Amino acid sequence: MLTIAVPRRLAVALGRTFGVAAAAAAALSLARYAAPPAMGAHGPAPASALEVPVRDVATSQRDIALTFDISWGTVMPPKVVGILRRERVPATFFLSGPWVTAHPELVREIAAVPYFEIESHGQAHVNFSGLGPAGVAANVERASAAIAAVTGRRPTMIRPPNGDYSRASLRATAALGMRTIIWGTDSLDWMNPGVSTIVRRVLRGAHPGDIVLLHASDTCRQTDLALPEILAQLRARGYRFVTVAQLLRAGTPRAHSVS
Repeated sequence: MLTIAVPRRLAVALGRTFGVAAAAAAALSLARYAAPPAMGAHGPAPASALEVPVRDVATSQRDIALTFDISWGTVMPPKVVGILRRERVPATFFLSGPWVTAHPELVREIAAVPYFEIESHGQAHVNFSGLGPAGVAANVERASAAIAAVTGRRPTMIRPPNGDYSRASLRATAALGMRTIIWGTDSLDWMNPGVSTIVRRVLRGAHPGDIVLLHASDTCRQTDLALPEILAQLRARGYRFVTVAQLLRAGTPRAHSVS
C-alpha cells in the first residue's frame, strides 16, 4: 500500500480541531487514497464498491427501505419511533454525531429495537464536497466514535449531510470502510409541504429496491402525520419493509450519479 507523510503543520492543525483519534484517521485516509484512481472508460473507476453512492437496489422482490435522518430535537424522534414500533416496521436511522451525544437515551431506545439499525449522518452538518479529504475523514470519524460510545457498535454506512458528496469525499469515506447511502425517493418532508404531499411523493416514487428518504428531526413537523398512511399504502401494494443492510443483501446496488 502506498503511504505518504502527513506534514507536521497539518497533523497539528487536525489534532487541535478534531482531536487525536480523528486526526489520525484523517491522516490514514489521506495515505490510502494518495495513489491516483484507476481509469475506466468513463473517467476514474471506483477503487471499491464502497466508493459507489447507493441510490437503490436492483431486485425483483418488493422490498423497500425507509430511512430517517435525525440531527435536531427531542419531539419528533419518539413519535416516529413509536409509530414504527407499533407497526413493527424495520427502518434505518442516520444519526448525526452531536445529536447522539446530546440525547443518548433516545439513541439507546432506537438501538434496543431489533429491527432498527443505526448508521451515521456525519458530525458537522456541512457539505462533504467542501471539506476536503482530511476534513471528511475527521467529520465521519467523530460521528462514528459518538455512535459507538452510545450503542457499542461503529456504523458501516454514511449518509452525507444534504446528500452532498464528491469523488474525493467518496474515496475518503470508503477508506474508512463506510458505504455511502443516498436515496431513490425523496419525501421532501423537511420542507413541511403538507401531509398529503409527503404521502403522494413517497407513493409516486416507491419501487422495488427503493431507499426512501424521510426525517425525524423536530424541524420536520409533518412526518409523523404522513407516516401511518405511507405504511398502510405501501403494505397494500405488497411491499415488505427492510433495513438498508437487508436491502443491500437482496439485490445489486445501483449508483447515484457522481459529478
